[in-house]
Amino acid sequence: MDFELSPEQRAIAETTRRFVEKEMPRQKVLQWVREKVEPPQELFKKLGELGYYGFLLPETYSGLEKPDPMGMLAFVEQFARASSAVTTAWGRVAVILAPLVARFGTQAQKDLVLPRVMRGEVFMALGLTEPGSGSDAASLRTTAVRRADGHWVINGEKLYCSQVKSAGFLILAARTDPQAVKQEGITTFLIPDPGRNPAIELTRIETMGLGPVPTFSAHFKDLVLPPDAVVGQVNKGWQCVLGGLDNERLYHGAIGVGASQAIIDEVSAYVKQRVQFGKPLSKLQSVRHKIVDMQLRVEAARLLVYRGGSVLEKTGACHNEASFAKVAGAECYMHCAYTGLHLLGGYGYTVDSGLPMHFQDAKLFEIGGGAMEVQRDIIARGLGL
Repeated sequence: MDFELSPEQRAIAETTRRFVEKEMPRQKVLQWVREKVEPPQELFKKLGELGYYGFLLPETYSGLEKPDPMGMLAFVEQFARASSAVTTAWGRVAVILAPLVARFGTQAQKDLVLPRVMRGEVFMALGLTEPGSGSDAASLRTTAVRRADGHWVINGEKLYCSQVKSAGFLILAARTDPQAVKQEGITTFLIPDPGRNPAIELTRIETMGLGPVPTFSAHFKDLVLPPDAVVGQVNKGWQCVLGGLDNERLYHGAIGVGASQAIIDEVSAYVKQRVQFGKPLSKLQSVRHKIVDMQLRVEAARLLVYRGGSVLEKTGACHNEASFAKVAGAECYMHCAYTGLHLLGGYGYTVDSGLPMHFQDAKLFEIGGGAMEVQRDIIARGLGL
C-alpha cells in the first residue's frame, strides 16, 4: 500500500503551509476566537484563487481532470495547523456540501452554487441535526409537505447549523414521506440566503470551542420552497446526506492529524528551551516519552487518513475507511491537546499559548459528524460483527 503524495500534492501542502503562516498567524486566529467572529470572506476568496475549493468537484468547475482526495487531505493537514475551526468553515463547503450539489443537483443548481464556491465567495450550511435526532440523524422530524401547485412547505427545527446566518446556501434535510422507513422518506432541499429569510428564525448557540464558526438553531415556520429546490430525488435524500457524511469524517481525521502535529511542534520547541532542575525539560524521560507517544498517535492516524483518501480516489467511496480515519484523528487530537497543555504547564493554561483553543476545539471532533461510538459501530459492521 502506497499513500505517498505526488509532487503536485506535496506542492499543495507546502503552498498551504506558507499561506497559513502569512494569512493566519496565531494572534489573528486567537482574536477571532476571543471575539467569536468569522474570519473575513477575503481569506476564503484567497483560497478560491489558489483553486482549493475544487479538490472534489467536476472538471467543468474545478479545472481538475479528476477529483483529488489526496490533495484535499494534504491541504487540510496543513491548514488545520492554524485553526481546526476555520478549517471546518472551508470543509463544510469544499468537502461536504458543494460535492453533494455537484453529484445530486440539477444543472441549474450546479451553475448557481459551484462557480461561487470555486471563487470562495460563499459559506454553506447544513440543516440535519434536530433536538430529537443527533447520532440517529435519519429519525429527523422536520417536515416538507408538497402543495397542489408543487411548492413545498417546511416546518420544524434544526440544531447546530454552523454559519447558517452568513451562508449563501443551506442544504436542508426534511421528511417528505412520514409513512416510509425513516431513511426512505427524506428529501434534501437547497435554500439560498437562509439568514435573510423571514420564515427562518435563527438563534445563536454558545459553544465551548470553535469560536470563529458560530452555530445556530433554526426554526422553520411555513417556509415555502419552489419545486426546483429539491436536490436529488424526492424521498431519496438520505443517499445525498450519507456521501457527505463520509467525506466529512475523512477530512475530520485530517484535521485531527494537522492540529495534533502543530501541538507537538509547539510543545517540542518549548521543552527544548524551558530549563528546570538545571536542564531542558526535553531531557526528562517523563516529558520526552509523552511527546513520543503523541507522535506515535499522529503517525498512525495519518496513515489511516491517507488510506481513506487513497480508497476514495480509487473507488469513489470510503465508508468504513472514513470511520477509521475519524476515530484515529479525533482521538489523537483530543489526546494531544490534553497532553500538550499539561506539558506546557502554566504557560499552556494561558490563552496566548494556543493550547486552550485546541483543547476546546478538539472535543467537537469526537462528537460532530458522528460520535466515536457510532464510528466504532460502523467499523464493527465492516468486520462482520
